[in-house]
Amino acid sequence: FGRQGYTATTLEQIGKEAGYSSALVSLRYGSKEGIVEAIVARLQTRAGSDVFEPEEGVTGLDALDRIFTGYSELLRDAEQWMRALFMLMTDSLGPLNRKVDLFRAGNDRFAAAIEQAVREGQAGGEVRADVDPVETAFQVLAAVRGATLLWLLDPNNVDVVAAIQRLGASTAERLAPGDSITPEAD
Repeated sequence: FGRQGYTATTLEQIGKEAGYSSALVSLRYGSKEGIVEAIVARLQTRAGSDVFEPEEGVTGLDALDRIFTGYSELLRDAEQWMRALFMLMTDSLGPLNRKVDLFRAGNDRFAAAIEQAVREGQAGGEVRADVDPVETAFQVLAAVRGATLLWLLDPNNVDVVAAIQRLGASTAERLAPGDSITPEAD
């Protein structure tokens, strides 16, 4: 899926690459859609423990840093999985549209973790009170997903781990008290 997308990939190819017959793959997963569900579930489980689920005692900006760090490590350690995820996410807009809710749920979970970290940071005084947690989550999610896509398109020229780390640092800086953003005078 990561190399050629959903439509062009066959159960026979999957079985051959895994060292099994297509019949065994069909028996285990039922269909290509079943394999998609398994891929998404595996990544969500890993991302949940490494990125989305709060760590005991880690809140606010530290929790936000954990999200950026965990996502960076996921990208570095699971490039093939991330490539497959993004190919399938793109295919969910077309031939795999019956599974688009799987990808929406993953994005919702990612955004919820960011929102929670921002709200906790506001409660603890380490994030400005005027910051909108929902808008911040949208902006961070869009930037992270965009950086990941750019990396997948041009892995030799995009250092996605460094980009995500810079994004994390600039986000923390932008959210910190005393860094009130004011519109420029006309």
